[in-house]
Amino acid sequence: MDSGTLSDAAVDAFVRERFVAVRIEKEHQQAAFDSLKIADFPSTLILRADRTEVARLPGYLAPQEFVEKVRAASGGK
Repeated sequence: MDSGTLSDAAVDAFVRERFVAVRIEKEHQQAAFDSLKIADFPSTLILRADRTEVARLPGYLAPQEFVEKVRAASGGK
């Protein structure tokens, strides 16, 4: 996702305008990884500030698909 979807200028602008993006790497943040029960690689999780899960989008998503699915999952933002 880093070299494709997340490096896409439109995806970057979309995420920066609407969300606080956080990357969790299993090798370095095992406790967070476990508490969020991440099983698929890559995964996109949308959480509220209180860590309530809004949506979980497993697997690779191409840039346009990523924006569409995240927008729909987050209530059309």
